Amino acid sequence: MKKPKNNEDSIPQKPILSISKLHKRYNKGKSNEVHALQGVELTVREGDMMAIMGPSGCGKTTLLNMIGHLDRRSSGEIIIDGVDTSTLSDGQMTAFRRDNIGFIFQLFNLFPFLTAVEDVETPLLLKGINSRLAREQAKMMLRELGMGDRLYHMPTELSGGQQQRVAVARALINQPAIILGDEPTGDLDSTTSSDIMNLFRRINNSNRQTFVLVTHNRWIAEKCDYIVHMIDGKIIRKEDNPSARMEKEQ
Repeated sequence: MKKPKNNEDSIPQKPILSISKLHKRYNKGKSNEVHALQGVELTVREGDMMAIMGPSGCGKTTLLNMIGHLDRRSSGEIIIDGVDTSTLSDGQMTAFRRDNIGFIFQLFNLFPFLTAVEDVETPLLLKGINSRLAREQAKMMLRELGMGDRLYHMPTELSGGQQQRVAVARALINQPAIILGDEPTGDLDSTTSSDIMNLFRRINNSNRQTFVLVTHNRWIAEKCDYIVHMIDGKIIRKEDNPSARMEKEQ
């Protein structure tokens, strides 16, 4: 049974990410320039789950890196939660990325020498949050993700799915405007991948947090509200996925 719509449900979704005329070029020698992104235009609304698909080398990971400001654009505009990121200094961009963008990677990228709770509290400590408060918030986040009995385990003591849950907790701890995933289930078996995607959807539903996921897996993409298709550095099609949104609204 669908929930009755309330006033909050009827509020239009604001754009959380707006990309305009985005280009990325790599110079490989004097006469060899690779045009990885060619005038990309994309809008993602608050609370959306969007998948980016395409063949290897099409530019989807480059696009994700541009959104996350892990690499510099050649030209174009990226606005995240109303902020034109081109106006930020390097120091401001570092702080903005820390506070507004969450990252989830295929290989988890956990610190090998930290326990789960230490890993998750790290972004809060870097932000200047009191260590006791940071520890309590990290514990709370891990418990919410079903990791309450693994707080003090090292990465080598966790399964792949458990490591990814720790990575998700770390990505969420600063309540970012947008969460970026680069093949976030690519190193997991099908059952664990399903569990992680269900977790993403639960977070998306309850917190209205926005997810943009790069994937080769059509099954993963079909769990998202929209699927963006890329070829040769261009977005060629944005596919609406009403069945995923209908499931979300139930």
